[in-house]
Amino acid sequence: MNVTTSETRIDPIRLEVIRMRLDSIVEEMGIAMIRSSGSPVITEAGDFNTALFDPTGRIYAYSDFVQFHIGSGSVAVQELVKTIGDEPVFPGDAFISNDPHTSGASHPPDTNIISPIFAGDDLVGWAQSQAHLVDVGGMTAGGFAPGAYDCYSEALRLPPGVKIFDRGEPVEAVRRLILNNVRVPALFWNDVRSLIASNNTGIRRLLATIDEFGLDEFRECTRLSFELAEKVVRSRISRIPDGVYEAEEWTEHNGHVDELFRVACTMTKTGDHIDFDFTGSSPQTDGFVNCSFGALVGSVASAVVPILAWDVPFNEGVMTAFGVEAETGSIVKPVPPAPISNGHLTTGARVSRVITKLLSEACSRSTDEEIVGRAQGVWADSWTGGISAGTTDNDGEFFVLFNMDGGGMGSGAQPTRDGLDCAGMMTQVNNMLPDVEMNEMLYPVLYLWKQLNVDSAGHGAHRGGLGLQFAWTLHGSQEVTQTVFAPNSAVVADGFAGGLPGGGSGHRVLRQTDVASALRIGDVPTRERLTFSEDELLGINQQSVAIRKDDVLVQWIAGGGGFGDPLLRDPAAVRSDVIDGYVTSKVAREVYGVVLRHDSFEEVAIDSSATVQERRRIRSARVPSSGEDSYLQVTDLDEAVHMITAPKRDGKGWYCPSSGARLGEADDWREAAVRVRTPAAQRLGELGVHARERSSRSERILLEELFSPGCGTLLSARVLVEPTEE
Repeated sequence: MNVTTSETRIDPIRLEVIRMRLDSIVEEMGIAMIRSSGSPVITEAGDFNTALFDPTGRIYAYSDFVQFHIGSGSVAVQELVKTIGDEPVFPGDAFISNDPHTSGASHPPDTNIISPIFAGDDLVGWAQSQAHLVDVGGMTAGGFAPGAYDCYSEALRLPPGVKIFDRGEPVEAVRRLILNNVRVPALFWNDVRSLIASNNTGIRRLLATIDEFGLDEFRECTRLSFELAEKVVRSRISRIPDGVYEAEEWTEHNGHVDELFRVACTMTKTGDHIDFDFTGSSPQTDGFVNCSFGALVGSVASAVVPILAWDVPFNEGVMTAFGVEAETGSIVKPVPPAPISNGHLTTGARVSRVITKLLSEACSRSTDEEIVGRAQGVWADSWTGGISAGTTDNDGEFFVLFNMDGGGMGSGAQPTRDGLDCAGMMTQVNNMLPDVEMNEMLYPVLYLWKQLNVDSAGHGAHRGGLGLQFAWTLHGSQEVTQTVFAPNSAVVADGFAGGLPGGGSGHRVLRQTDVASALRIGDVPTRERLTFSEDELLGINQQSVAIRKDDVLVQWIAGGGGFGDPLLRDPAAVRSDVIDGYVTSKVAREVYGVVLRHDSFEEVAIDSSATVQERRRIRSARVPSSGEDSYLQVTDLDEAVHMITAPKRDGKGWYCPSSGARLGEADDWREAAVRVRTPAAQRLGELGVHARERSSRSERILLEELFSPGCGTLLSARVLVEPTEE
């Protein structure tokens, strides 16, 4: 069997061998980086990417470590190609860049090393490796600078075209310049060498592949792989109804002021193509939450790929099926001097969330069940960060701990299953949480607990994933300077199809605790057992926080949104959640309508009759005017759970899929729904979910719940930002 194109016939087996060989090469590049790096950010958390590009900057293959580097890596290679133009390039050369404004980096610590690949005299591509390096200079250790008002304060900025290796040897002048501007020069240079080792691995393996198959066949197979990937993605897009869809998200606090910054997107779907237009987003700000264009593209792709290209081998063809537009000078396409050191984890994460909202809404309106099944609750995203800098007691050595536990946020629930606990960001699904023992071995900290954050999951027929909660105290250092950011605090992740939003993130410091004496007598320190002089809630973004010996830093991380009305959750699943400690008996009853009791053997059992009555009571409270006969009964559950989705439309108008109750014939089903809006933090607290209360004269954060007037089913629960009337 052959694959026929307009120019040639390709053996599909050889085509697939070359395609899989490229995927294997970029994975092996990652292994080489891990084995040669000394940074736990790389070795433990996997905060990096590796990729191969063609001579013009199109993606041959991309590893699945950090997804939003899809954009920043691509822009970095493309800008390098533009910058160097016809300058001579040789085997063994390598270029370094990290400036978000000129090279597309996600933020300055995400440093790119790009190396040319030559087959004889022919430039056949580029090997690209990018990793978060622990320090890149600037005003704050670790590269995140909440206090910065411009990009010049944040880091040493390396534009495209800076050669760091020349024909296999370090460019000493450049090396000396860079190392003179970073706080941990030995670690920095070793990580640069690990990125070089990664690229060299990719170069060797790619040239061996070209030698095996020949350059002409390699080029033809990669061209065809681009075409096939694009064709599959476009075929799935074509199964989404044409239309214009709009959604928004909000970035919280820019490092200086506790304001909200809008991330708006209009998605236009026409035929087999989608355009994402971010016109209407807030102007760039003087705080560190601006998102580089490279991070914007990567954040869009990070949501598109798992929703529409979940099984498509990733290459340039996936990217050509959609377009991204943004206004220059906006928060999603800033220009100097906009600071940018946390834009990818704040505004960039909101981009992924808004794309998830748009695609879920569009997919839910499809007539294709496979596409309908791609809708989901919103992931928590928005990394909760903690960076500690200080010196050790033993030798006075300076250290910077960038705690990668901040990636432990919950994912959104799916139409058929709960979200994953501590799943990471949608843009970083292959990140790993560091071992407690590894952090304790490398840094002077002692963990007191590390557990699931039970106040974080979005409730639903399928529950959103829980986030992480942990605490540590200093062990081997008298004091550290702490930088924190918790960008998913008040405007939390939405659910879908009646699933509730998840909880938020934050930090607090328990001052002058009795942790040392508790440990001496063998008492396990917990939040309930510790005594302290002060419970200090830290700001959403804050730097230069002093944490001293016997203080305890507590960090909690957000959870994902739920999917479907919680009253449609299987009571047996709720019972298991209570037994496992995921939800309390109070939440089981008041949110899920499941009444539990202890039987004669002191085991937790479901009171089925009481559960029927409790679910009926909750529905009645939601929509008092509904007729009792229209309420879903528990006996209808098996059929109803197979119909959990957003409202659907037929020839008679809109209806609730779970019950069949009609929702009118208007263009928007929301016009017929029973609408209830309450302050979000208050309402979520009543539902057993924690979100930060926010006081502002300019806007209110509300939870909007929309109920079917005929059956009382919760059809939508979303967080809204509404301007207040002056």
